[in-house]
Amino acid sequence: MRVTNLMMQTNVLGNIYNNKRDMSTKFNQYTTGQKIQRPSEDPVIAVRSLKYRANLAQLEQYCNKNIPDAETWISITESTLNEMTDLLTEMNYYCVQGASDTYETIDRNSIADTLNEYREQIYQGLNADYAGRYLFSGYRTDTPVLFTEAARDKEYLIEEPLSKTNITSFSYVVGGAEYDETKTASDYDKMAPTMKNGYKISLAYGDIKGIGDNFTYTDEAGTVHDAFTEFTVTEKYSTDADAYTANDNEIIFMKDTGELILSEEAYKTFSKAKNINIDYSKNTFEKGEIRPEFYYDCKTYEVDGTGNPIASTEVSYESPSSQDICYEINFDQKLKVNTMANETITSALNRQIDDILAAVNAVSEVDDKIADIKQKQSATDLNETQKEALDSLMEQLKTERVLKVTLLQEAFGRGNTVTKTTQNGQKVATENGEVKEVGVGIAITSLGSRDKRLSLVKERLTDQKTAFEDILKENESVDIEEAILNYTAAEVTYNASLSAAAKVVKNTLLDFI
Repeated sequence: MRVTNLMMQTNVLGNIYNNKRDMSTKFNQYTTGQKIQRPSEDPVIAVRSLKYRANLAQLEQYCNKNIPDAETWISITESTLNEMTDLLTEMNYYCVQGASDTYETIDRNSIADTLNEYREQIYQGLNADYAGRYLFSGYRTDTPVLFTEAARDKEYLIEEPLSKTNITSFSYVVGGAEYDETKTASDYDKMAPTMKNGYKISLAYGDIKGIGDNFTYTDEAGTVHDAFTEFTVTEKYSTDADAYTANDNEIIFMKDTGELILSEEAYKTFSKAKNINIDYSKNTFEKGEIRPEFYYDCKTYEVDGTGNPIASTEVSYESPSSQDICYEINFDQKLKVNTMANETITSALNRQIDDILAAVNAVSEVDDKIADIKQKQSATDLNETQKEALDSLMEQLKTERVLKVTLLQEAFGRGNTVTKTTQNGQKVATENGEVKEVGVGIAITSLGSRDKRLSLVKERLTDQKTAFEDILKENESVDIEEAILNYTAAEVTYNASLSAAAKVVKNTLLDFI
């Protein structure tokens, strides 16, 4: 084949162009540190990079956003629960002190005030929030668990599930003398106070407007019974005469204290029941009280000017048995980060502190009566009959004080038990008739296990993120030493091609004559 100068020049120029392009590629790799600048340069590397970058973006979302957010949520919740545990430990200590025989009334008053402050602090913990989201409110993260101010504009119809575990025995004092200048010593002798025992169920709330239409229990065979049909249900106030003495086949519904006082027949029936259900209405809530919708099935109504519910404004709430807020912490892996209020603190602690405060007040009232009678006894113008009457009254009051101090010690003793069960776990009835165990310690244990799992996932994802970063770097980046050598070689080749071209292009016909 005949080779002409034009053919040689064309080939030389083509080779120069190829060498120039190769040197440009090596130069770009050298200056950018990247193997390719456009996907078309190496589609395999480009596809791998897209895949690796997508995986790395997901890992960064998990490691840098989801997991830290979940960690903070769990950490704040755990910190709040640990504070509750510390307060419950302190309350337990004070309850033991209050139950001691060595403490005087003034000491027990101080202890009761301290317990009340601790109680408020514990329940306020249920309003803890993280970044404006309430931690214990389930899906309703914009609504606090506790009323932040007194509420009178709504009426709640609360359906509270109970069980035989809610039945407690209690003691109370009946009788007792009141000063009356017309009474004689023999009159006061007939008014001696006595101690009686009974059974009761404490509802979650006091200051109740009234009992609803549903008051049922399920027997061991699974048959549902209407308590209104089988028992006489009477509404009373704790200040009524014989308020805590239930007659045969009677249940007393105490509106101001929220207690069900059971007769012997009612106790025997309910102590064998699988579950008990009652609904009641309440339209006055004080600041710091728990919103019923976070614990029970309930309905709310707006009230008119006379305080009656408006039916058209009905809103229904289901008991928040399952409102898990889950964070995606890995590919197809989710973790629950929240804890519900009804999984930690129940109304038992609140009601027990109320009982202690009531018992303290009862002793204080007797002390005031004794002080008043002592003052009357010191009068110099008393006749013999009046002195005997005051002496007899004083004896009755001292007896009443002994009985009520005994009740106060028992209340502190129950407080000791309740603070422990609130901390370690207690059984509560659910809306489906089952019994579950809840408590601050149980919630902390659950959080701890979730936090441990989160830490393990975080550690694993961090390792994966590092591995993907290395793989991505290896796929896209060039070794700088190799890039320098490659560029230098390309430059030498390019310069050599220019030198060779100079010799080829300068040849003409005259060079061969």
